[in-house]
Amino acid sequence: MPFKPPLTRVDLVAIQERNLDSPDVRALLWEVKRLRALALRTHDLLRQGSSSTGAMIANSLRTTLEDEPAVKEQPQL
Repeated sequence: MPFKPPLTRVDLVAIQERNLDSPDVRALLWEVKRLRALALRTHDLLRQGSSSTGAMIANSLRTTLEDEPAVKEQPQL
């Protein structure tokens, strides 16, 4: 099943404003914010290439990804 188009920051702010009293929506938006930060860190890594800075970012991301629920919950093949 294909994904729907990605939501922009403007889209997410609009969702937040429509659901100010919902703790569930707030929790989901915090998770989206956390995952967006992870995507930005990954993008920074890819831009660094094989530099020493890129290696440091890669090690940090590797550690972070090992703790991600999606990674932990994935069945081992």
